[in-house]
Amino acid sequence: MKLPIVIHTEEDYDRAQQRVEELNAMPNSAEKERELHALGEAMLAFELRRDDADD
Repeated sequence: MKLPIVIHTEEDYDRAQQRVEELNAMPNSAEKERELHALGEAMLAFELRRDDADD
């Protein structure tokens, strides 16, 4: 079982963006789609937490 992706810092967020770019350069596969989906959810959750902190 793989652990969920969690982004805690801006540095983590930057690494996630870099990983998305790497994945997009790879051929399509089910594993690629799962990782992109997990990264997208983690990035969105981080953005929402950051926006809440700004309010």
